[in-house]
Amino acid sequence: MVGYAIDINVDTGEGYGRYRLGNDEEVIKYVSSANLATGFHGGDPVVMWTTVKYAKKYGVAVGAHPAFQDLRGFGRRVIKMEPEELKSDILYQLGALDAFLKAEGMKMQHVKPHGALYMVVENDETYAEAVIDAIRLYNPELIFFTEYGTVAWKKAKDAGLRVVSEAFPDLQYSSEGKWIIERVKKPMDPSTVARRALSIVKDGSIETIDGKTIKIVAETICLHSDSPNAPEVAKTVREELEKNGVKVLPVSKILEGA
Repeated sequence: MVGYAIDINVDTGEGYGRYRLGNDEEVIKYVSSANLATGFHGGDPVVMWTTVKYAKKYGVAVGAHPAFQDLRGFGRRVIKMEPEELKSDILYQLGALDAFLKAEGMKMQHVKPHGALYMVVENDETYAEAVIDAIRLYNPELIFFTEYGTVAWKKAKDAGLRVVSEAFPDLQYSSEGKWIIERVKKPMDPSTVARRALSIVKDGSIETIDGKTIKIVAETICLHSDSPNAPEVAKTVREELEKNGVKVLPVSKILEGA
């Protein structure tokens, strides 16, 4: 990180067919990186291309958000599979999104696993190696998003990938440093999320659900586009950060020292 600078990323493009999830364009306006669903948990071809166009319109960097093949469960169920099968699934999803990026003259910035895959990869060496190997084979210049110090973080570093650590100011954390996912998203208080984001950036800490404060390392913070008031939250977070002298930039530019 150069001075106070942070990347704000958002999980987006998760609609499918007639089903729409969140207001992608209104959220993308306020972030610097977008994680686009790649078809396995959400994101059909039309949704992918439309969301890429939104990112291009607002100057937002794009990354892939691959998942287990689980449309019915929104990628939140663990699917047991052989490493080569998982590797193939990741390559397939990266290629799908990249086609639309090329059509718009854009390059993929990063990869961030979604849902159950994110959690499994963080802790399981076999799954982590399969995903990281797929990324390395596809494009070793891609940046890998995960939490600091996880199995995935270490394996990606060992493989020579650029790795960026992530935190979630719009989620609650336990005192053990684990974030808590609500199955039904409720509106978040924008000022609370903004305060938590600023604490992550400036103090390297976050308040837990039981009122404690824990240390946290993050070069990118994630906001979720499927909460009912996601655009308002994203707007408030960005404004609060910038008001306090924090630059909001795509993580690739932060790594380059912009």
